[in-house]
Amino acid sequence: TVPRWFSIPGLTAAEVKPSYLESTADRAFAPHPYLLYSPKPDYPRAADPGSSVARSFHHGPLGFRAPEVARSRPEGTLRIACVGGSSTYGTGPSSDEATWPAQLGARLVESSGGAAEVLNAGVPAWTSFECLTGLAFRVLPMTPDLVLFYLATNDAESALWPDPVADNVHYRQVWPTFRPSPLEPALERSVLYLAWRRYGTDYLSQRADLGFQSKRLPPGPDGERLAQYRVPEQEGPLPDQGFESFRRNLTSMVALTRAHGARPVLLTQAIWSENPSSDGLLDGELRLRAHRRMTELVREVAGREEVPLIETAEHLEAAARAETEATGTQSLFSANVHLTDRGAQRLAAFVASELSRLGLL
Repeated sequence: TVPRWFSIPGLTAAEVKPSYLESTADRAFAPHPYLLYSPKPDYPRAADPGSSVARSFHHGPLGFRAPEVARSRPEGTLRIACVGGSSTYGTGPSSDEATWPAQLGARLVESSGGAAEVLNAGVPAWTSFECLTGLAFRVLPMTPDLVLFYLATNDAESALWPDPVADNVHYRQVWPTFRPSPLEPALERSVLYLAWRRYGTDYLSQRADLGFQSKRLPPGPDGERLAQYRVPEQEGPLPDQGFESFRRNLTSMVALTRAHGARPVLLTQAIWSENPSSDGLLDGELRLRAHRRMTELVREVAGREEVPLIETAEHLEAAARAETEATGTQSLFSANVHLTDRGAQRLAAFVASELSRLGLL
């Protein structure tokens, strides 16, 4: 009875029944029947002034990261679409304009007198499975002339997940759908019930993001959380299935792009680790091994399918190494594959110069 009349830490209404249970306003991504999840259209998020790095982002009416292009391409305009995960979407940069697709677009507009557009079709945590589907349903209807593919590392992670299979369900799970019991509204009138649900069950942790990224938890004691997950030790070659899936998906994306009258361009994805000998899931020794193998597959597919290849990995990683040797630190990567504003600027400049050198503009 007491918490109904007095504010007690741990038992306030905001703690035992958070607003996100009824409102989706704070969720930037929404479930999608074919794509697992996708960016929510017309979604703005302002920078958090309390954050060490103030980041803001916006999604346009079509669900792409801003600045978003119109569905109908202007006559005489070169349109480029950038496909990938969080490093393309722009998890590291501070604003929409600081992502590498946006900076690439700004450079091309300046050099072409305004007759160029770049669409940011990156989505955080998407693998080649989601990118292949998104290419068909989201990207190609935008009628791009060129499609740049910058992906490898999310597939490297799924290849390291236990017991890989061809359709990736060893790594992905269905976005959970909650259908509360008819008794739930009545039970929620009880502070005792709300406190038990908050502290005695995992109900809120499941509802916090509705399974965002929808990764299967690896087997382990108490359902070991992703935050504590470490890639298991593996001696000898890594399992082939995840790499074969990536080769297949990348080949399919190339073919699909060409079938719709656009030209594919493959980019190798850069990665940086401050502790390359660790067992960390994101940038440890096995992750780097898997990432490098995925990079070789990008080169293999580019050679076999005669697709233009831009060696962005070599360029960015060499620049980060040189900066580290000179100053003791690097300023291009914010974490593993995620770029800083400066890193995104360097990537955009290199891609623009390579597109020009290859005669693709």
